This record gives sequence, structure tokens and C-alpha cells, in this order.
Amino acid sequence: MHLEKIRLVNFRNFKELEADFSKGLNVFFGDNAQGKTNLLEAIYFLCNLRPMRTSKEQHLIFFDETKAYLKGVFSTSSGPIDREIWLNTGEKKKVRECGVEKKRFSELFWQIHAVFFSPDDLSLVKGKPAERRRFLDLVISRLKPQYGRYLAEYNRALFQRNILLKQLRHDRTLVSALEVWDEQLSELGAAILRARMAFLEKLYPWVKKYYLYFSRDERQLEVKYENSSFSADVLPDSFREAFSLALRKSLPQDLKSGFTQVGPHRDDLQFLLGGRDLRYFGSQGEQRTLCLSIKFAERRMFFEVTGISPILLLDDALSELDINRRKWILEEEEVWQVFVTTSDLSAIPEDVLKKASVFRIKAGVLGWWS
Repeated sequence: MHLEKIRLVNFRNFKELEADFSKGLNVFFGDNAQGKTNLLEAIYFLCNLRPMRTSKEQHLIFFDETKAYLKGVFSTSSGPIDREIWLNTGEKKKVRECGVEKKRFSELFWQIHAVFFSPDDLSLVKGKPAERRRFLDLVISRLKPQYGRYLAEYNRALFQRNILLKQLRHDRTLVSALEVWDEQLSELGAAILRARMAFLEKLYPWVKKYYLYFSRDERQLEVKYENSSFSADVLPDSFREAFSLALRKSLPQDLKSGFTQVGPHRDDLQFLLGGRDLRYFGSQGEQRTLCLSIKFAERRMFFEVTGISPILLLDDALSELDINRRKWILEEEEVWQVFVTTSDLSAIPEDVLKKASVFRIKAGVLGWWS
């Protein structure tokens, strides 16, 4: 799978842009603040239908404009797929694929996927637990659509239970109603936990492999799931019962706070290097390398499970690597479509650059570089 063509109108700092891309390596070259990252964001948005650097899609529209339009033509194993997105101020985005409007993400062609990395994107490692849960939930949902439904149903049950907890402060006769929500949370939460842990079991060897390659640091790297509900020695078949017991034990604390204190919505990931928690004791270089390793592992996992090669977006990431590792990453072009941004073309090995499609971006205008 790869992106053949793109068209943008009023997206970020691009008034209008059209471009064709190669199947392998595509390099966006230019000074800072010219639009290189914005073009990566457009590709990511077309693939994953969510903004890369903002939580508000309206921020993607060109300044002083009210509408934006994106179109991508993708080459897939099922033939060409064109996807269009319309953004209008004050309205939800509209998505059309092969001329048909799509209302749900599940209706879209599932093979289209992109993985993005930037050296500044460290929230996955040192940010809040919600960032790491979000990473797990997004990737697993793409690989297993049923997981997304479990997650949505779990969040609805959690919302209702939290409302009831607040009501119980004033009317304890409602306590019997907790049983319904506890039963739902236990069943759905157990399914979520099993999916997360199964995913991590497959992801971890790839994270470990890439971290060793990128860093040459032979200290033991561990990725652990921090379960807020029960101990790690509980077997998957017993998750439902263990979670149900945890909810009963936490009820006094839940009533006091008005919120459910245990469950997948409170869990986290822990990253240990040589026994040190990288969230708190890792250097910025170690944290960046781990984040890069996780993103590469995500890409590899998607390929291993689906046989589809996700698009790789690297925003000024080559400066983190030595010349040999840069070459190794960029020479995978026969398998992966890669988009790289740089302000210095010398960061790309010369023999690799000769085979790449190189574009110059200046003030929101894209052109060939020769």
C-alpha cells in the first residue's frame, strides 16, 4: 500500500497543492516553518482520519478560511482507492471514499494506515498515562475492530457507573444498581485487558530489537503493563472475576471520590532500561530512541498481522541516528513507502538520495528538487 497522489486546498499553510509521490523514499527538503511537517500531517490525516498535532480539526484549516479539502489516491492490493476529506468551520468533517460518503471509520478501506515519528513527540514515553493508553487503544482498534466496540461500550458503562457513584452520596438505596454496571465493566474490562496484553506480548520483542539496533545499548529493556485492578500473576481466564472483586474492594474509595478507581481506564505502561524507569530517569536521548523504537515496532506489527506495509512518516528524525542507521532505515524502500523531512540534505546518505524523490518546500509551495 502506498500514496500515489495528494491534493490539498486551504490545509495548514498550503493554499493549494498537488503532487505525485514515488513508491519508495520521498524527501521533503526546506528551511524550518515552510510546511514540511504540515505536509506529513496531511498524509497522516488522510490515512488515519485524526489530526497529528492538535485535538481540533478546525485548526487544520488555512488561516482566515472556513473550508479545507484533502484528497489522496492510494495504491492497494485491491486496486486504487481515492479518499477525500472536507473540513468546514463549525461542522463535522465529511469523508468520501471512491465517491461514496462514509459515516463510520469501520466503513473505510482498512489497509490505509500511517505511522508518524518526530523527535519532539515524546509524550508516548514521558507523558501522562492517558497518552500510552491512547497509543494501545488506537493501534489495537486498527488491528482488531471488535476491540474498538469493546472500548466504546466499556466507556459508556464507566460513565453510567460514575454518575451512580455521585448519586449514592445522597441516596444509598441505589446501591443495588451498581451490580448491573459492575457486571458490564468486569466483562468488557477483561476483554480489553486480554487484548492489550496479547498485543504487548507481540510488540515487545520488536521494541527490544529496534531499541538495541538504534542505541547499541545492551542493557535489558523491559515493557511492563501496569494493571490497576489486580496482580500480574492472575491468568487471562480469571480476569473477569479478578476485576469484579477489585471493583467491590474499591467501592468505599469510589464512593468517596465519585469515580471508579480501578480498571483499564487507569492502567499504564512502564518502560525499564537496566531496571531504571525511563519515564523519570531516562535521558532525553534514551526517551527519543525508545519512542522511535515503539513506532517502528508498531509499523512492523501492522505488517506482520495484516501483510500490509504502513506508510512511514519521519519528521526531522534522521538527526537522532548515525549514518549507518539512517541508511538502513531509508533503504527499506522496496517494502515501505517513507516520507522524510529535513533541512539538510547531507543528513541522507548520498547513494540513498540518488534513488529518492526529493521535493523542495518553501512558504507552502512544493516543487521538485534537482
